[in-house]
Amino acid sequence: MANEKEESTVTFEDYMLKEYENIAEAHFTTIEAISSFFRYYLLIMGVPFTIFAVIIGLSPQMGQIVYPLLALTAVISVVISIVGYFVTLYIVNLRMDVVLYARTVNGIRKHFYDEAKLDIGSKLRLRVLPQTPTLPGYFEFYFLPVVISFAIFNSIYLLIGASIFSAPQISQITSFTAISRLPTIIPYWIWLLAISFFAFHIGSYLWIARRRELTYLRSYSIGIDIDGVLNEHRAQFCKFLLQLTGKQLDPEDIVKIPLHEDPKHRVTREDEKTVFDCVKYWTEMPCIESAASSIKKMRNSMKMKIFVFTYRPSPSEKITKDKTQFKEWQEAALQAYKNSNYRFPRLLKKTEHNHKLHNFIEKLVNQIIMFRIGLQDFRFIGMHPIDMITKCWLQRNGIEYDSLTIERGSEDVVDPQGHFKNRFYIGRKKKIRFFIEDDPEKACKLAYICDIVFLIEHPYNKNESVPSNVVRIKSWEELYRQVRKYV
Repeated sequence: MANEKEESTVTFEDYMLKEYENIAEAHFTTIEAISSFFRYYLLIMGVPFTIFAVIIGLSPQMGQIVYPLLALTAVISVVISIVGYFVTLYIVNLRMDVVLYARTVNGIRKHFYDEAKLDIGSKLRLRVLPQTPTLPGYFEFYFLPVVISFAIFNSIYLLIGASIFSAPQISQITSFTAISRLPTIIPYWIWLLAISFFAFHIGSYLWIARRRELTYLRSYSIGIDIDGVLNEHRAQFCKFLLQLTGKQLDPEDIVKIPLHEDPKHRVTREDEKTVFDCVKYWTEMPCIESAASSIKKMRNSMKMKIFVFTYRPSPSEKITKDKTQFKEWQEAALQAYKNSNYRFPRLLKKTEHNHKLHNFIEKLVNQIIMFRIGLQDFRFIGMHPIDMITKCWLQRNGIEYDSLTIERGSEDVVDPQGHFKNRFYIGRKKKIRFFIEDDPEKACKLAYICDIVFLIEHPYNKNESVPSNVVRIKSWEELYRQVRKYV
C-alpha cells in the first residue's frame, strides 16, 4: 500500500514537472507572439501616413483626383482605427494569458518548495521568483504604456478619418506647412470622439483585467439540486406511497433510484407515478432543517450566487389530459401563489379592509395565473403548475436564490450539442464552481464541469464510486464548513 502511494506521488511529481516545462514554454511563446503582433501593427499603422504624405506632396499636380484619394484615405484610417482596437484587445488578452501561465508556474513552484526538506530560511534565501498563484496581477502598470501606445495610434487614425469626412476644408491642406491649421479646421466634436476612443481603450484594458481577476476560470457560485438536497423526499415518498397504494416502505431501504429498478421492493413505475401525480406530495414536501440558513450565509456573507435546479416532469400526461384532475393542480398552484409573499398576494393582504378593491385584485390574480397555466406549452407566456408550486415552496421555506431552473426534456444529457437547458449546460455556461447533488451519476458528470461537487449522503448513493473532486457530506452544516474552507 505504501509502495503504491509512493509510485502515485512520483507519477504526480513527474506530471507536475512536465506541466512546468510546457507552461513555461507557452509563457515565452506568447510573449514572442505579442512582440510580433506589435511589430506588424506598427507596420500597418504607417501605411495611411505614407498615402496622406503622397497626396499632400502631389496634390498641386493631381487636381480633382485628390478628393477621391482623400476619401479613400479617410476610409482606410477609420477601418484601421477600428481594427486596431480589436488588435489591442487581442494583445491584451495574450498578455493576460502570459500572466495566467506565470501564476500556474508559481503554483507548481510552490508545490516543490513545500515538498523540499529544507528549513524556511533556506527556502527564502534560495527562492527569487514568487510561488504565489495570485501573482502577478492581471493589471500591470508596466504594460499600460503598450495599451496607451495602441490607444494613441488608433485615436489619431479615427481623428484623421472623421475629419476628412466632416470637414471639407481639410482638402485645402496642400502642403506640409499648412498642417498647422488642422486644430482650427477639425470640429470640436471630432476631438471629443477621438479622446473618448482613447479613454475607451484604457477602460477596456481595466475591465478585462478586472474580469480576469474576478470571474475568468472561476466564479463565486453554487448550484443546488432540490429533491434530496433541500427536501426530505425519501420520507415524503414513503408516506404518500402508503396512503395511495397501501405499500409500506422504510426510507432507509431506498438504496436505488428510481425505485422501480430495485428488484427487492414491489414498487412499480405506476406506483411512482401515482405518488408524483398527487399534488399534495409536492405542496406538503418537508424542507431539510438548516438548509435555508446555510444558503443565506453563503449568499450574504460569502457573496455567492445561488443557482437552483430541479427536474419535475409532474403531473404526468395522464393527469394533464384529465380536466378534473388537472384542475386540482391548477387550483393548488393558484393557492400556493396566494399564500406566498409575492407582490400581488401582499397587495391582497393589504386591501382586505377594502372589499371591492380586494375582490378586483383577487379576480385579476386568478385570471392571470389560470391563463398562464392554461398556456403552459408556450415558452414565454405559459407556466406549468409545478413551476409555480416549486417557486412558492422555495419562498415559503426561506430558500434564497438568484436563479431557478426547472429542467425540461432530458436532464441527463451533458453534451452541449443537445441544447438542453439543464444543470450541465448552465453549469458550463455560468462557470458554476460548486454543486450540491444527491444523484451519484449526475455528480460524476458535474465533476467534469465544476471544481467541487458535494454529494449529500443517502442510502442510494453510499456505495457508489465517485471522482476525487466529489466530496461526500452528511448535513448542511458540514456543507457550509466545507464551502467556507474552499472559497
